[in-house]
Amino acid sequence: MKKWIVLLAALMLALASPGFAASVSAPLPLDSWVYPALDKLEGLGLIDSSLKGSRPYTRLEAARLTAAARRSHSASRLPVAAELLRDLERELGSELDELGGRVGVDYFQPLRGASLTHAWRDGGDSTTANRTNATQFALDTNRQGLNFSEGHNAQLIFESEARLWRRLHFSARPLFAIQEEGTDGNWRLLDGRAALGLGPVELSFGRQSLWWGQGRNGTLVLSNNAKPLDMLRITNPSPVLLPWVFKYLGPLRFDMFWSELESAREVPNPYFAGMRLNFKPLPWLEIGGSRAVMFGGEGRPGIDLSEFVTILVGKNLEGGEDTSNQLAALDARLTLPFLGNAELYGELGGEDEAGGFIAKKAWLAGVYLPQLEPSGRLALRVEHTNLAYEGHGPVWYRHSQYRSGYTYERKILGHHLGGDSRSWYGELSAYLPGGLSAALDLDYQTRGYSDPIRESHLQPGLSLAWQATDSLRLSGRYAFDRVRNRGNLSGQNETHHFSLLTLDYRL
Repeated sequence: MKKWIVLLAALMLALASPGFAASVSAPLPLDSWVYPALDKLEGLGLIDSSLKGSRPYTRLEAARLTAAARRSHSASRLPVAAELLRDLERELGSELDELGGRVGVDYFQPLRGASLTHAWRDGGDSTTANRTNATQFALDTNRQGLNFSEGHNAQLIFESEARLWRRLHFSARPLFAIQEEGTDGNWRLLDGRAALGLGPVELSFGRQSLWWGQGRNGTLVLSNNAKPLDMLRITNPSPVLLPWVFKYLGPLRFDMFWSELESAREVPNPYFAGMRLNFKPLPWLEIGGSRAVMFGGEGRPGIDLSEFVTILVGKNLEGGEDTSNQLAALDARLTLPFLGNAELYGELGGEDEAGGFIAKKAWLAGVYLPQLEPSGRLALRVEHTNLAYEGHGPVWYRHSQYRSGYTYERKILGHHLGGDSRSWYGELSAYLPGGLSAALDLDYQTRGYSDPIRESHLQPGLSLAWQATDSLRLSGRYAFDRVRNRGNLSGQNETHHFSLLTLDYRL
């Protein structure tokens, strides 16, 4: 029965109305400034067709949302909306031209842009991330598993892409890194992929990061905290409308991937796969569900395709040994137009399945107020994450057989907190005239709830950005971390510091 559900979903997607952009384009990096800018425009009431819980967006999807905001702009007389639209139109100009039918189909851009970053770090990694093999410098998270050493660091990232026949696309972001600890720099592919467009569906293979869920400081199932996965992926990059009665689900996105994790772990080279469904039945309600499964690997029982589908859609295999590490979450976002488009959002996840529903629960809840005052320039976000399954010890992101945990290259694949932890996060952001933006944030984390002594982190931070010219964007960040009882040792108190300075240049 479960297999027929998957086959029906595939058929419905194949018959779906393409709806929006049909060409293939590059994904926007998950740390791009474009995402918060689009969130802000939606908060100003100019966009109602986005699905925020499934990221990354492609550049064409971001352009579609920008075009929708531009069409609605006459309803908003706020200068901040015009300023954001101007910046987005400058960034996504070629994609907007393509949507308007004003440019050709094929292109080759060996250098689309470059980003140079200097980072300074003072402080060591935390190893309390749920007692797995994960380590994390608490001030440097959600950056595709990139590791800065203590002291001074530099990173240079290039972007290149090409498209043939509108349906075949290649993109790559090579990275060159230098750290103070060593004099030799090193090159590697940060992310990149080859993608084939098949109607509304896109099939891709390459190194990619996914963000599944409504959280913004982190998300339960998949984030960009760990290194991008080498994956085979199928998705519809722009929302579609399904036929028949399924049209009442509204705009819908489907995402599915298959990958293999690294060899340097307790169970070498396990497979890792996931599936997500995200839809918007009403303009003010978004709903999603995600599932990820770790299975197989050296010395572990194999799983055939039928068993894989059974696990992926949410059912344990009958009898025998526990053959997989499963994680699932439901999420939703509710917009309240009568309260200045305030948003309430949340995620409810489970580390196991019992009685047909998720068990050993964790949750995330947040509120986003996009218009704090009449000009609409200020916004406030508050987000709480609870990964401490009380009374059962450190459950989340652990497994009895896959003892390296829910990690890749020693980074948590989901929320950077790790399990057995809680966090309160707040951010006050401002979009100012002259291409300036600023944000003050504060994160208070408590780790090791099942330990007699808990480790805590108080992390204030300041971020600034300036669109200096049409091509050059400058951004910087400074944060410090007051750590108490580091390593769950009483009286082990430290203060860590972290700063970033980035220059982005677009051709």
